[in-house]
Amino acid sequence: MSLLFLYNNLLDSATLTASSAATGFPANNLKNPHRTKTWKTAGATAGTAQLVIDHGTAKAVNAIALTGYDWAAAPGTLQVEFNATDSWGSPSVTETLTWVSGTTPGGNKGTIIKKLAADRTYRYNRLSVVNAPGDWNLGRLFVGQYFEPARTYGWGYQESVIDPSLIAQTIGGQDHADEIEKYRIFSCSGVIATQAQWVLYQAMLNSVGLHKEIFAALDYTNDPIERTIYGKFSKLPAVTRPFNFNYDFEFTEAR
Repeated sequence: MSLLFLYNNLLDSATLTASSAATGFPANNLKNPHRTKTWKTAGATAGTAQLVIDHGTAKAVNAIALTGYDWAAAPGTLQVEFNATDSWGSPSVTETLTWVSGTTPGGNKGTIIKKLAADRTYRYNRLSVVNAPGDWNLGRLFVGQYFEPARTYGWGYQESVIDPSLIAQTIGGQDHADEIEKYRIFSCSGVIATQAQWVLYQAMLNSVGLHKEIFAALDYTNDPIERTIYGKFSKLPAVTRPFNFNYDFEFTEAR
């Protein structure tokens, strides 16, 4: 079971150039933390678009994640390419991503993640989507480094589905519901292996707090489809005495 956190998104400080964008839906919307604020394509060839990410200098990337897309079926091509120059005839590295349905049996809202085999250190990255079913939206794209704390063991995991729908009763006794989108809350606990790893874990928590959306894969090894979510910490770990390197946290899925 691998616990991954993707929180330092290099895309947010990069220059983005899209092959197409619908009016009011520019590529820079991908820098907005709300995944419902999207980049929408408007290509001459419907469903095909590219996004060039220019970091200014070579930056190391070993993780990719996407959410907020509306591909009803797998695109013919879904990949991120890496190159030293903004020339894509023969990129240095190509990473193919596996499409995940926007609605899964476990309630995932559609999140794709890939842990790369090695750092890809290049100035330019390019998202390439070919033969998707028509023009499409994308809400959030992560390119950067993952943090995987070394752990001694985990002892707790709980997943709850929250339905915030508003239910009222009429004078005649009938129920009326204003349906609101469901979301999930995850609680995890265990022990981080070393103090050095605990320091890195605390550095991440200090960076994101309870206010910043990140990608979290709670079981990347066995269930990256259902257990990868985009959201925020809703409870941070308390320090115990005698001192233990606990990683107790609560994580709430974004809507």
